[in-house]
Amino acid sequence: MKYSRELLQRIRDRLDLVEVVSAYTSLKQKGDRWWGLSPFKTEKTPSFTVKPQEGFYYCFATQKGGDLFSFIAEMEGISFPETVAFLAEKAGIPLSEEEEPDPQEKDRVALYELYKRVTRTFSWLLGEPAGAAAARYLEERGIGGEACKTFELGYAPDSRSWLYRFLRSKSYSPDFLQKSGLFSKKHSQYPLFRDRIIFPIADNRGRVVAFGGRSMNPEDRAKYMNSPDTLIYNKKQVLYGLPQALETLRSTRCVYIAEGYTDVIALHQSGIKNVVAPLGTALTEEQVRLLKRWVHEVVLVFDADSAGIEASFRAALIVEKMELGCYVLSMESGRDPADIYRTEGAEELRKKALDRVPAFEYLLAMASRDFDPQNDRSRDLLLRKVFPYITMVKSEVRREAMLEQASHVVRVSAGAIRADLQRWISGNTAPSHRRGQGQVGERGTGPTERKQRRDYTLVLACMQRSELFVYLRQSVTSEDVSDPDARRLFLLADDSLRHEEPLPQGVLDRLQEDPLREEVLLRLTSGEYQGWSEKDIDGAVRNIHVRKLEAKQRELESAIRAVTTSDPQKMRHLLEQKIVVDQELLQVKARSDD
Repeated sequence: MKYSRELLQRIRDRLDLVEVVSAYTSLKQKGDRWWGLSPFKTEKTPSFTVKPQEGFYYCFATQKGGDLFSFIAEMEGISFPETVAFLAEKAGIPLSEEEEPDPQEKDRVALYELYKRVTRTFSWLLGEPAGAAAARYLEERGIGGEACKTFELGYAPDSRSWLYRFLRSKSYSPDFLQKSGLFSKKHSQYPLFRDRIIFPIADNRGRVVAFGGRSMNPEDRAKYMNSPDTLIYNKKQVLYGLPQALETLRSTRCVYIAEGYTDVIALHQSGIKNVVAPLGTALTEEQVRLLKRWVHEVVLVFDADSAGIEASFRAALIVEKMELGCYVLSMESGRDPADIYRTEGAEELRKKALDRVPAFEYLLAMASRDFDPQNDRSRDLLLRKVFPYITMVKSEVRREAMLEQASHVVRVSAGAIRADLQRWISGNTAPSHRRGQGQVGERGTGPTERKQRRDYTLVLACMQRSELFVYLRQSVTSEDVSDPDARRLFLLADDSLRHEEPLPQGVLDRLQEDPLREEVLLRLTSGEYQGWSEKDIDGAVRNIHVRKLEAKQRELESAIRAVTTSDPQKMRHLLEQKIVVDQELLQVKARSDD
């Protein structure tokens, strides 16, 4: 949905960008700028700068830039509407009826409220007689009362009708409850979770979006069960324990990824609070991409059985693909963090949590457990297990180091392994993908290609300050601008000034959720247009006029060639027009030579 520009400006006026950013990284003032360590990556020398007078930030280390809204969206991993709601609440500005979300967004808000209500109810039931057995089970597993509060654990009673009756009494409609993810698809009034310990699953803002349930019935075939995907929950994009881990993630830039709910809670209780877990599926790219907002290192904490080792292989590939440091915590077979915490205590688990090894070292060790150096087939199998990981590594130096490590294990030269690796890559790369590597295709529409577009560059440069665009507008109209994005920005800037709204904020507020907004912000905050003056604009405008006149020249020449000798009047008229255009073109080019 589109928010009013007045609302966005009120939020800007009410909130201090420096104060908002300071909640994520410490800033110090130097002149008219504030400097600090990048909130996007680990560094020792400050490369992150905020210009409060302009309302922008820029990170030289990551080349990310933007405004108040883009900063919060990046740090919190939320959409533009969620960012507006987040900042409006922070600024104490209520969203008016006109700013209310569309029907789907209303359903999302209602689902958040529903899950909040049900979470409180489940938590209350855990402390009641009905939840006594569940409470004892948690206590036996070493999960204390403080952890139950921190993770909002609860209990769903063994009843087929209680939840439906309870929620209907709170005025929730049957249709809404059916799509809530709380009830069976076959039997719309039967709760999905019955006689189960409840583990609320929350997003990175701490809003409960789903539940995990551990059955208390030993005969239940499904020991663990998770909510289905809903309007507010996608299991591939959410991580258990993330809101409880966020503060430590940000300070340590490191995350432990465990296999299940109780492992997360055990590590958290032992003092390792930067721990999360995927939800009933293997670790996904979406989950690692989310974590990349806050961390630069990942420690995998999976079982040491064959399934756990395979899961570590798959997860390590994803982590390496996302260019994060990857380590593995070597666990004893059959013993997970929850077992260690319960039997040996927090101190022992904390010690083991520090015993991490680089992912490639671990994967190579696991792959070589049954390796026979006298058997060529055994050597080939080992190398093909580690080749996928090596190919994910972008650093040539690291690749070479890994090839050397592998050569020591298989007892052949790194050069021979490198040759095998190249043959393996050739055999496992789709032809279409190989064709694309290192080739120059047609002009694209990404940021690099747009740098070549003169119109786009000109309009962006003039959007820095209102007076520059006013100067441009005296010589150029939107029809003179050939690039589609540049023409669109020109019209938005023109409309902003007509409404007496300053640039570039007026344009940014009109783009809102448009993908173009992010690129415009990045280009404006990078400083590449800071030196632009009226003289630079004059030169770019002359180029536009030359291009326009040359196009008119070609058009007239084509028309003249098409005229027959039987129509001398039309021929004379076209020739007169061409003479005028030729003279104008000479004059414009002469000015450019001055």
